[in-house]
Amino acid sequence: MSWLDRIRIFYGGGSTPSASSSVPEIDASSGALALAVVAAAMLLAWEVRRRKRA
Repeated sequence: MSWLDRIRIFYGGGSTPSASSSVPEIDASSGALALAVVAAAMLLAWEVRRRKRA
């Protein structure tokens, strides 16, 4: 399978060999946790940058 075939399958332009979907499901609590991690990383980066200027 070439990289182009994989892109087509990923975007729904083809069919996968198996009948099951390979896209992971994410529930609300996992999504909220992921957003909290991203927000914490952004706040940490902002604080480090702010302290370097001071």
